[in-house]
Amino acid sequence: MLSVFDYKIIASPNNSLSKVGALGLFAGISLVALTIAMCFVSMGAWLVLPFAGLELMALAWAFYYVGVHSTDFESITIDADQVVVEKRDQNGLSSSVFHRYWVRVTLRELAGGRRVLCIGSHGKEVEFGGRFINDEQRVAVMREIKEKLKYTN
Repeated sequence: MLSVFDYKIIASPNNSLSKVGALGLFAGISLVALTIAMCFVSMGAWLVLPFAGLELMALAWAFYYVGVHSTDFESITIDADQVVVEKRDQNGLSSSVFHRYWVRVTLRELAGGRRVLCIGSHGKEVEFGGRFINDEQRVAVMREIKEKLKYTN
């Protein structure tokens, strides 16, 4: 069965490095850092080695964190008479479905000047693009969604 959506937008992180590439990069950085640390150890500065190890542990944690969140995304699908907002993170996939003709798209400004794009109806609201798009992109997405939601006979 083929399904063609009226409109779909997906916000996700830019993952330009594969898992194998990240592992290779980490191995290369580790090799250089440990080589330099061992040179200092051979000159008698043995305290460099534990700090190099701490640095590599922090870097390993950063690569792990990026890897865990590499498949995160948020999407809005407008199809026939419904609007579906999906979010995927390390906790799983969540989905909110709204009736197309009742949905409201609002842009709120929070304390500190940050803007939040909210989609909802009947007291239920979902934030979109909080982690993946900036304020200017939120405004553009809001305009585009409002344009796509217009009812035409």
